Amino acid sequence: MIAAVRGWFARTLPRPMARALFNLVYGRTGMQRGIKRAVDHTRLRVHHTELTEGEAAVSVAGGLLPARSVARFSAVQAVADNRALLVGALEAAGIAFRDATLPGDGPTLDIAPRQLQQAVAAVAHAAEGRPVYVLSGKGHGPYPVADAKPAQGEPLTIFEALEAGGVVLADQRHGCVLSVAAGPRRTLPWYSDVTFPIDAVYTWVDGADPEWAAEKAEAWRQAVDHGGDGGSRYSEYSANEARFRQHDELRYSMRSLDYFAPWINHVYLVTAGQAPDWLDLTNPRITLVHHREIFADPGALPTFNSHAIEAQLHRIRGLSEHFLYLNDDVFFGRHVEPELFFLGNGLTKMFLSSKAVDFGPSSPEDLPVDSAARRNRALLEEAFGRTMSYKFQHVVHPERVSTLARVEQQFPDQVRATTLAKFRTPEDVSVASAVAHYYGYLIGTTVPGRLSYRYCDISQPSAQGKLLRLLRDRSSDVFCLNEVDSTGLDQADLDRMMQEFLAEYFPVPCSFEVQG
Repeated sequence: MIAAVRGWFARTLPRPMARALFNLVYGRTGMQRGIKRAVDHTRLRVHHTELTEGEAAVSVAGGLLPARSVARFSAVQAVADNRALLVGALEAAGIAFRDATLPGDGPTLDIAPRQLQQAVAAVAHAAEGRPVYVLSGKGHGPYPVADAKPAQGEPLTIFEALEAGGVVLADQRHGCVLSVAAGPRRTLPWYSDVTFPIDAVYTWVDGADPEWAAEKAEAWRQAVDHGGDGGSRYSEYSANEARFRQHDELRYSMRSLDYFAPWINHVYLVTAGQAPDWLDLTNPRITLVHHREIFADPGALPTFNSHAIEAQLHRIRGLSEHFLYLNDDVFFGRHVEPELFFLGNGLTKMFLSSKAVDFGPSSPEDLPVDSAARRNRALLEEAFGRTMSYKFQHVVHPERVSTLARVEQQFPDQVRATTLAKFRTPEDVSVASAVAHYYGYLIGTTVPGRLSYRYCDISQPSAQGKLLRLLRDRSSDVFCLNEVDSTGLDQADLDRMMQEFLAEYFPVPCSFEVQG
């Protein structure tokens, strides 16, 4: 049997990848050996490229080019640095310019047509010794800025290529456009451009915190002993440890946001008064939100029910009308644009799963997500005379504060019952991750959307192979690493697998992490 499997791997996959996967499934060398071989096979190596110290050759805009190696990265800062490079070079050369950046677009500077060659030369002088490139408006290039010979009137994107561990972190998408103020040009954003601010909201808990764990144990004892039903209203997944166990996912999810979604306006981290020790709370782009700041009824706290917490997110003070809701096990897998999640007119997108909601009767053995889906459906059927059959992908959820508020106003009893349940129950509704999407569609504030998505239950035997494919392809807009039930698994091995994968995918700290 093992020989047959080895042969199938060899026929189906490139040899290094096949060997890695076989060792993961049947060997005892662990994730580290598999990751090393898979990444060595797929990562672009230096080839016929002269490099200086602190550089690596990576694939940038379709070509193998030197990039500066960095020990820390933020896409927001990379965009700002590229603009600052151009501004400094133009000012030093005495070249007048105008900021022509449109809402929702990257930075654009306008200069007089006759000064284009001089401007490029000035940038080349300012960027001497750095891997700075020029990409023409017609897609020609990229060329080292010192070698660029721009055509008259053609806009140029100028950027510095940055990398870490063979991963391209900054390329032309982070560049500054140098344009010429000649002839007609677009002076307004397109109708489809997203120009409104978009925040991000994370919900997170440190399940290893002894004080929090003691509160949870006491709340569970009271729920079971004094609930009047002997705990029968709860399933084995209402408070199982896997729901609260962490593998440092939040750190890497926030790296993914800082790497790949520089357009995020502000980040809110909703917790039970906890904060990870690596989080830089002096960063002006992040706010820590305690549950007590958003729960309408303080008597509902402490809570250990994710459905209850997500039902109160629209109460975050200062939260923008449009925001993305993320659990800490959800990651951006590559550079994404806001139009992936919202339309230019403000409508949100919803991402349906291929998994159907069972129309059969509820069962005490149901997963809370399944029982909530049935309750969500009953709610919508009663209100709109319409039904639904599909769940939603476990992805980044686009939300509108006004839609969430309308859900609470229309279904006050159901939302309140969910909010008061300290643990997930079969009577819960899932407001932000489900109801708001279908509700928004039915009132005209939400439309169906599509994105490239992968899901991995890390407690399943197939997890290691899925993680290797994620590393190899890096083609998912969003991916989720969920842990449904790891009872009986070696937690040290699970932690090691996750840490090795996440450190390879998101190799350097971001601006949300303390330095040092």
